[in-house]
Amino acid sequence: MWLRGDGAGGLEGLSAAESGIKVYGDARGAGLADYDGDGRVDLAVSQNGAATRLFRNDRAVPGLRVRLAGPSLNPDGIGATIRLVYGTRRGPAREVQAGAGYWSHNSVVQVMGLSGQPTAVWVRWPGGRETETLLSPGTLEVTIGSTGEIQDTR
Repeated sequence: MWLRGDGAGGLEGLSAAESGIKVYGDARGAGLADYDGDGRVDLAVSQNGAATRLFRNDRAVPGLRVRLAGPSLNPDGIGATIRLVYGTRRGPAREVQAGAGYWSHNSVVQVMGLSGQPTAVWVRWPGGRETETLLSPGTLEVTIGSTGEIQDTR
């Protein structure tokens, strides 16, 4: 079942026809990632005894792709919290996770939804250190190192 949020904490169940997600049978796991690199989160669902299904998201507004380049013992920044900065306020938090459920793993690249033009990316790294990295207008993707430096951008 796909649940659509109303922005105020309420959820509404959508039919397969409304959501475009149709997986019948014995689904085993699901993973979210921007598989095609277009700034929209896509969905992969594995099934017992059937092919894995990939649902490409072509309806959402593209977001900012954020990749962390952590230290050698945690190169993906697992456990870090990421928020976009809009002037003096911060947007919603996303956590880089190592697992998502039964036979599932979401991408370590976080696609951050946009509510305007972000000015920076704030990161609380595992251990509690915080960095804030300035963004150039129009940035679509950024890789941020563990000291807050930009390692790659497009």
